[in-house]
Amino acid sequence: MKTIKVFDEKNYDTSWQRVEREAVRAVILRGNKIAMVRSRKEGFYKFPGGGIEADETHLKAVIRETEEETGLQVIPGSVKELGILWEIRKGLFGEEIFDQKSYYYLAEVLDEVKEQKLDKYEQELGYELVWEDLKKAYEINMELGQKYETTFIIRESYMLEYLLQ
Repeated sequence: MKTIKVFDEKNYDTSWQRVEREAVRAVILRGNKIAMVRSRKEGFYKFPGGGIEADETHLKAVIRETEEETGLQVIPGSVKELGILWEIRKGLFGEEIFDQKSYYYLAEVLDEVKEQKLDKYEQELGYELVWEDLKKAYEINMELGQKYETTFIIRESYMLEYLLQ
């Protein structure tokens, strides 16, 4: 899969321990709307997705994460590679380098929406499925990304902008 963008903050020492993480993200489009996870508490938008579990394929992770966070059921045969956004920065836990590759996949879903299966922090943030206008999601995330300087919002904003082009 091609790398679309590398976000390297260079705010770390190269001698620090590197913590690598791989994640998948679903890009689900219908007309001019996109399925996003919106935080009722903070207002940001994120693509359905998350970390790949041990011995899990990317396809299985996209299907699982999308259903857990949104209740949407991905049609396995519809999943197609889109690209990688790669983040490298100082980790949250002291002298470590956080090195995450997010693999984005285009996907289609069934019409039926099941119940979400959210983690505690996702419940606290009020994660909900929304079908949003791409440009609106991008503009809101750009505003919040500058306010909070949160790297994942900047990453998601970049992918929304990429899709708008």
